[in-house]
Amino acid sequence: KFEIASGDSLSSLFGQVGLNDGDLFTLLNSSAEAKVLNRIYPGYKLEFNIPATGRLEQLRVLKTPLEGYLFTRNDSGYSVDTIIKTPEIRQTFKVGTISDSLFLAGKREQIPATTIMEMANIFGGVIDFILDPRTGDEFSILYEEKYLDGEFIGHGEILASRFVNQGKVFTAVRFIDNEGEVGYYNPEGESMRKAFLRSPLDVFRISSNFNPSRRHPVLNTIRAHKGTDYAAPTGTPIRATSDGRVTFSGRKGSFGNLVIVKHSGGFETKYAHLNKFGAYKKGARVRQGDIIGYVGSTGSATGPHLHYEFLVNGVHQNPRTIVDKLPKARSVDPAQLQRFKSQTAGLVEQFNALAAQGEKPALLTLAQ
Repeated sequence: KFEIASGDSLSSLFGQVGLNDGDLFTLLNSSAEAKVLNRIYPGYKLEFNIPATGRLEQLRVLKTPLEGYLFTRNDSGYSVDTIIKTPEIRQTFKVGTISDSLFLAGKREQIPATTIMEMANIFGGVIDFILDPRTGDEFSILYEEKYLDGEFIGHGEILASRFVNQGKVFTAVRFIDNEGEVGYYNPEGESMRKAFLRSPLDVFRISSNFNPSRRHPVLNTIRAHKGTDYAAPTGTPIRATSDGRVTFSGRKGSFGNLVIVKHSGGFETKYAHLNKFGAYKKGARVRQGDIIGYVGSTGSATGPHLHYEFLVNGVHQNPRTIVDKLPKARSVDPAQLQRFKSQTAGLVEQFNALAAQGEKPALLTLAQ
């Protein structure tokens, strides 16, 4: 068995198991499907079956634990079969309490970093995970784990989650509509995806880069009357907080490197002191969450941070409060509300039962 590493070649791997380039040539030219071997990447796993004859009888190529190819010797060369395995899905329920940062709280509960990041993204329209969390805040999460032949192979989807921020309860359940689109909604069927993200920075990036001994992942947060300053390590990715068009990308006085995005409805956001820009130039369309730049200390900044401004019809507004006044997010289509209720009812019941076992208040009440 071999795992492909950077710089490996099929020729060298064949040589390591006692095969030669002629054997490789025979395999590659046995069928059109065998050409997939011309595109192997680091992380692929190869399993050779070579009996006492010294001939290659079978070669198993796994792109992932769940998919790959099986080459089997026959009279004309080798046949190729596609390998597709279905994992066993198990559900895991975890509860955590904030005493420093969301990232570290999740780590203490042995919740995968990618799952915590996804949870932060789900609630990103209602919670600024950099500025809002307080010591004592709680979260609960029900998510999937994947197993193959009894062995853990990876994490799956978040099914439901709750976050209690300063006493306010936010809830989310996963829903797949009749077109196959996946989204997260509160129990009333309102989308968790809001018009604007609460924060232009990814809390996961900040939390994982700051010294874990610090009480809070962000230092010296300053709330200015014309915006919010987020202290963060140089190079931290900056996200567009909503869909829009880049109207400025360049250097501008005390702002240093600046990106301005114009959004529909008379909204505009500014991102200043960037170390470098993302791939979006003036005139480019951006989607919510796109990386438009990276934290720096250009212009009048005395240290690495992002200066973020939010304007409505040219007038500065407090980005920390204005998002609460924006139009509500779209809800589940009334025609699909029954589908929503039937699809999430069992999930709601299960989550509440798990929450009760953990002596936590029940999270979800299904829409009537």
